[in-house]
Parts: sequence; structure tokens; C-alpha cells
Amino acid sequence: MIKNGNLAQNDGLFYVTEKWVGGSLTNFSELSKNFEKLKNIEKQLNDPEERARRTKKEILLLEREKNRLEELYGGIRYMTKKPDALFIIDSHLEDLAVREAGKMGVETVAIVDTNADPFVIDYPIPANDDAVGSIKLISSYILDAWAEGKNKVEKEEKKEVKEEKVKTPKKKEVVKKKERKVKKTAKK
Repeated sequence: MIKNGNLAQNDGLFYVTEKWVGGSLTNFSELSKNFEKLKNIEKQLNDPEERARRTKKEILLLEREKNRLEELYGGIRYMTKKPDALFIIDSHLEDLAVREAGKMGVETVAIVDTNADPFVIDYPIPANDDAVGSIKLISSYILDAWAEGKNKVEKEEKKEVKEEKVKTPKKKEVVKKKERKVKKTAKK
């Protein structure tokens, strides 16, 4: 997961911009119920017939609940499995995220200031986690590295698929070889 609000979720990157919600990793089954609740509320609010059946107050309450759930879960709502790694901006403030990642065996990469313990982080980055410039610089390097790694994996997968296509003979060739074997055994 990446704690940055301007990332595309369809790329497999998820983010939390507010305080970490306890149980995001350790109690994921319960959390997914809230994701479903958010989807249902959005469906109700987007359906004109459903809106027509409700009072203004009910619609207002639904919109408030939707906003609350989006604030908490907006960046992780499409997450279906535990992440491979967590990138944390302030490991001291987000100690719950660090502890959950440790329990679940998720690698952690974090900006570690002087007030945080670098020994609980798998890959600590010593830097000022309060300076916006520092956060932007480090985050951009992390995102670039992730994109580069993703592209490399995709290229390798495409290459493997091409190699498999080259190795597997075409159906016509397989049929012809079988026909030859049948003819040879028939001659004997």
C-alpha cells in the first residue's frame, strides 16, 4: 500500500491518506463488509428511482455515511488480498500499521525520523517525515521504482508467453505427426 492520494487503484497500488484504520490487514474479512456497504450506498445514491423513494434527510444521511466511509476506506476499497509491502510516511504516527504488517508478514518500507524506531521497519529510510519536500522526493522515487519493477515483470511475462507459443507445436503439425506414426505402425 502507498500512503498517497493521487495513485491509480487499478494499477494495484492502494493508499491511506488519513490515520490507519485498525484491522486493515489483520481483520480484513470484517473490513470487506464496510467496502460492500460503501458500494451499496453508492449504488443507492446513483439510482434515480431509489433517490426518489427517499426523503431529503435520508439522502443527506446516506451521503454523509458515504463520505465517512470513503474517507476511511476510499484508497483501499478495491483491495482483495493482503499487500506485498507497505510504504509508510510516518512510522511513529502509524505504529498500528507497522505492527499489523509485522503480524501479517508484510514487508514495510518507511520514512523514519529521529522519534521512530528503525528496527521494527524492514527497510527504513532515514529522513524528515514532517517536511513536504522530503516526502514528495522519497515518494516519487518509491513510485518510480515500483513502476519500473511492474514494467519489468510484465515484459518477462509477455516473453514467457511468446516462448511457450514457439515451443508448443501447432495442431496441424501434431495431427500430421500422429498420422505418420499410425501409417508406420500399419506398415509393420
